[in-house]
Amino acid sequence: MTNDVTRDLLSFVESSPTPYHAVQSARTRLGAAGFTLLDEREDWNELAAGRYVIDHGDGVLLALVVPQGPVRAFRIVGAHTDSPNLRLKAKAGYVKEGYQQLGVEVYGGALLNSWLDRDLALAGRVFARRNGVVLPWLVTLDDLRVRVPQLAIHLDRDVNEKGLVLNKQEHLAPVVGLASRGALDLEARAAEKLAIPQKDIVAAEWMLFDTLAPALGGAHQELIFSARLDNLAMSHAAIVALGRAAKDVESSDGVVAVAALFDHEEVGSASTYGAESAMLPRVLERLSRRKGRSFDEHARALARSVCLSADMAHAVHPNYDSRHEPRHKPVLNGGPVLKRNAQQRYATSARTGAFFLDLCASLEVPVQEYVNRTDMPCGSTIGPITSTLLGVPTADIGNAMLSMHSAREMAGADDPETMTRVLTAFYPMPKEP
Repeated sequence: MTNDVTRDLLSFVESSPTPYHAVQSARTRLGAAGFTLLDEREDWNELAAGRYVIDHGDGVLLALVVPQGPVRAFRIVGAHTDSPNLRLKAKAGYVKEGYQQLGVEVYGGALLNSWLDRDLALAGRVFARRNGVVLPWLVTLDDLRVRVPQLAIHLDRDVNEKGLVLNKQEHLAPVVGLASRGALDLEARAAEKLAIPQKDIVAAEWMLFDTLAPALGGAHQELIFSARLDNLAMSHAAIVALGRAAKDVESSDGVVAVAALFDHEEVGSASTYGAESAMLPRVLERLSRRKGRSFDEHARALARSVCLSADMAHAVHPNYDSRHEPRHKPVLNGGPVLKRNAQQRYATSARTGAFFLDLCASLEVPVQEYVNRTDMPCGSTIGPITSTLLGVPTADIGNAMLSMHSAREMAGADDPETMTRVLTAFYPMPKEP
C-alpha cells in the first residue's frame, strides 16, 4: 500500500508546475504545520522561538524552526524548486506556414526529445497593478493545450538508426493553433483566469509543463511516474520532515533547523534566488544576532553546523548499465543515495559521509552510494556552493531515479517516506560531523 508521504508528493508535484507554484505548495503545507511568515524587510528585534517561513514570492523559500535559548548550531537541508523545461520568450507568438506558434528558450539541461508529442500547457505568473501596486499573480492555463510535433518518419528516414537531432531554435516551438482562427492572446487568457482587467497586466513569464498527472506505476505500484521529481521530490521531503521535527527542534539545545529551497540550480545557482546568493548566510547571521549572539558566537554556531544537500540521484539504468561505475549502482526503493566526487562536484567528504551513514544506521535505513564513471563528467548540486558560502560541512544525498531531466521522470514509491524519516531525525540531532 502506498504511504501517505508518497501520495502527498504526487499532489505536491501536480500543484507545482513552476518554481513559484512549488513555493506556494510548500507554504500551504508549512502553514498547516504551524509556520508563520517572517518578512526580511521588517525588524526582527522581537523574534521569538517558533516556526517561520521566508517567502519573497519568487522560486525560493526558507523555513526555520527557532528554539528557545541561544543559537548553538544549524541543521540545514538544501534543495531546489526548479526543473529543466521550455520557457516562453518575450513576444513569443508568431505565425509560420499557417500555424500559430510560440517561441521558447530551453531552461537547464533538458532532454529535448522528451518534450515532443506531449500534451503541454502553460503556467507562470503575471505582474499586474492592483490599487497602485504591481503584484505577482500565479496562473495555470491548464485548459490551453499546445504541442511540439515531431517530424514524421517518412520525412526523416534515418532517425531510428542515426538518432534524433533537434535544433533548439528551429525544432522546439510548440503549435498552439491555426493562424486562420486568430492569434493567441496570453494576457487576455490570464486576465480571464485571474478575473482581473487585462489593462492592469504589466508583464508575464510562462513555462510549458506536461499535463499528464503524476501516477504510480509498476506491477505492484512500486514506481512513481511524474514530471519534476528532480527536484520537487527532495523539496517535499525537506518541508515535510521539518514539520514533523518542529516540536523536537523547539525543545532542543539551541539547534536551529532550516529547509532552504532555492531556484535556478539547473542553470548554475548564480542569481538573487539561487544557492550562490547571499540570502541564506544573511538570514542565518541575522537570526543569530537577533537571538543575542555576537559575530564570534555565530561563527562558532556555524562551526557546529551541518548541511545535507538533497538532490535526486542516478539509479542504474538496466538498458545502459555500462554508463555506471560498476560498484556504484543505486536502485529504486533501495534507500537514500550518498553522492561523492573527488573533483568536489559533490560536497560529501569522508567526515560528512560517515555522519550520514551513522545517522541512517541509527534508523536501520540502508544507504546506497553513487560515484560517476571516471571517464564521464559529473553533474553538481547546491552542496558545494552552500558549503563554500557558509563554511559548513556538507553531504550530498538524494533518492535514486531514472529519466532525470526528462519531461516525465521515474522513481521508487517507497523512497520518499524513507528519506523523509531520515531528514526528520537529522533536524534536531545534536551530533556534529
